[in-house]
Amino acid sequence: MKPIKLEFQAFGPFKNKMVIDFNEFTDQGLFLITGPTGSGKTTIFDAIFYALYGQLSSSDRKSLGAPAKSQFASDETLCYVELEFEAKGEIYTLYRQPQQMGKGVRK
Repeated sequence: MKPIKLEFQAFGPFKNKMVIDFNEFTDQGLFLITGPTGSGKTTIFDAIFYALYGQLSSSDRKSLGAPAKSQFASDETLCYVELEFEAKGEIYTLYRQPQQMGKGVRK
């Protein structure tokens, strides 16, 4: 599987829409996701894993339950993850939207 584009909004600690275009990195062949603690590396992997499997990536995070909508997002902001990827020469797009909680309710 080769990721092409990842988009998520109000997912994990991010309140705004985030778009990662992996095509920007493919000229080099292999790329590394790196950054300081708390910069969002695990959220990227959680978003990819959630798009693929409908759950969070690590057992520690699974124990927290369904992916929590960002505590920084407004009640009106939709929480979702969309992943576009290539596998065996075909391009696929997955869209998942966790159950939205009621106004003012967060997990």
